Amino acid sequence: MAKFGLCTSLLVLVVAALAGMCGWSQQNPRVLWYRVSTSAKALHALYTLPQEHVDTFLKSYELFDKENYTGNEDGENIKGYYQVINHLCAVGEVEKMYIPPVMDLSLGVFGNQLLWEEKGMADKLDVGAGKRVLDVGCGRGRIAHHVASYTGATVVGLNIDKTQIRMAEEHAKADGMLGSQLEFVEGNYNDPLPFTNESFDALYHVQALTYVQDLDRLLVEMFRILKPGAKLSFLDWFKLDNYRPDDPHHRHLLKETKAVIGAVRTPSPEEYTAALERAGFRVLSSAEASTDGGHQWPLVKQMERYFVAAEAVVSFLTDWKVIPGHLKILLGRLNEGGASFVESDKLRLFTTSWQIVAQKPA
Repeated sequence: MAKFGLCTSLLVLVVAALAGMCGWSQQNPRVLWYRVSTSAKALHALYTLPQEHVDTFLKSYELFDKENYTGNEDGENIKGYYQVINHLCAVGEVEKMYIPPVMDLSLGVFGNQLLWEEKGMADKLDVGAGKRVLDVGCGRGRIAHHVASYTGATVVGLNIDKTQIRMAEEHAKADGMLGSQLEFVEGNYNDPLPFTNESFDALYHVQALTYVQDLDRLLVEMFRILKPGAKLSFLDWFKLDNYRPDDPHHRHLLKETKAVIGAVRTPSPEEYTAALERAGFRVLSSAEASTDGGHQWPLVKQMERYFVAAEAVVSFLTDWKVIPGHLKILLGRLNEGGASFVESDKLRLFTTSWQIVAQKPA
């Protein structure tokens, strides 16, 4: 028990040191405290992780060798992946598990997430107090929490993983928003959506549809549950015109990048816009959301700097048997593929920040 308490204190000190090394001290005190405390909690969760969860997480990577989500086994792999990756991402600045469009490089990953969720997404959905918004693939509910706080709307999060749903509910409850402005529902968007017709004023997803089995069927379901005139926003992972499937190096970069961001399908933006129109939506815009020439790699490098430093410190502590060996394995697996993400982004082969905004006709 004493060793456990000592290691917990040590992990907090590690986070504080890494935060100083990576420039978190430039953030305002409230944001800094949130980031450091979240990171420390995530490390603590990883420290106490059952070996079974470590094993299922490492096995889940077989999912990213595929080009399509196929069913029950893939669903179990997704759950195994997210029950660990959400803690790994929370160690750094990607608790929300997505690299945002570049809005202002001086703000870092977390700051750009907040800015894009407000100006790049919520404002385009035209929602406010009294409105009801669906977050598809809500994860730990942090985006839903911010959108609800910013707009005054009620946000309902849908997610396949009950562990993340529980985390989302705990966070919302702590702020007194659960049941008033935030609701969370466990469900698979590959099944019929568990909502009545025309029950939402807006809908969004953030890099969540890579596991879709039948895109047309899902979009018809989204059309059904949205009110006339309602808008939706998709921010997703897409291949771009520069990608050549006959180039072995391009295929290698695709495989490495998919593993680091947790992607399966790699569609083109045109596939999505055509499917939206078939479902009855009117596409209002389809474009790269990053303002920095469409490149996200500077933010990826900022994120990578923190995780590489964290891996080095954890590796040292693991070698001296101060903390369990699985922490070193997990951080190492997360860091694999980061260089491929950066290279493919520089070459404009793929992007995770292409945004499509569409509307159900009034």
